[in-house]
Amino acid sequence: MEGIRKLIADNMLASLAGAAQLTVFVEADVTEMVALRQALLERNKKNPDYRLSHNDIIAYAVCRALKRHPVMNSTLRPDGVHLHARVNLGIAVALPNGLIVPNVKNADGYTLEELAVRVRDVSGRARKGGLNMDEIGGGSFTISNVSMLGMDGFTPILNPPETGILGVGRVVEKPAVKDGEIRIRKLMTLSLTFNHMVTDGGPAMTFLRELADMLENPGLMLA
Repeated sequence: MEGIRKLIADNMLASLAGAAQLTVFVEADVTEMVALRQALLERNKKNPDYRLSHNDIIAYAVCRALKRHPVMNSTLRPDGVHLHARVNLGIAVALPNGLIVPNVKNADGYTLEELAVRVRDVSGRARKGGLNMDEIGGGSFTISNVSMLGMDGFTPILNPPETGILGVGRVVEKPAVKDGEIRIRKLMTLSLTFNHMVTDGGPAMTFLRELADMLENPGLMLA
């Protein structure tokens, strides 16, 4: 084992050894999030450069939720817990020979469309080897999306020294109860791994639930 594979192995083992990691799950009804994406794509269909993914909307919602739950936007350092005023949002990117997590600095300051452009930019350059060291380090929270691999859910490993990492599964149509009736809805599993040394289950679960609420009712992202 050598090169980037050895580096990833060492980092993952260090992550598990250095943090009390716990993962919690929620199944979110993202029917309205999917509808929002379709509406925005339709509105901008004359713009050939306009692109918007579910992950872009999730990234935007994560930034909003982190501002409301600042303990999740923190890092654990030798001198204690550092709460961050801005969100440096990490996006896990799979490479042919490993995994890299570039981050968008001050992601909470962008509109949905601006954030989508910046996430796509760092992800694209990560695959081409065009990142600088500042874009690899200094993250405060990470998103790892495995929906393109057909996975429903997983338990992501923390990207130290961050307190939380969000795992995103695929959107699946399932029968669900809505307004007292069984309907076909679009559901997604979200998983949050957090460092129990930094925060307890209550605050972490409250953050995940509020994030799910935002994806179920996108209007909450404006509040």
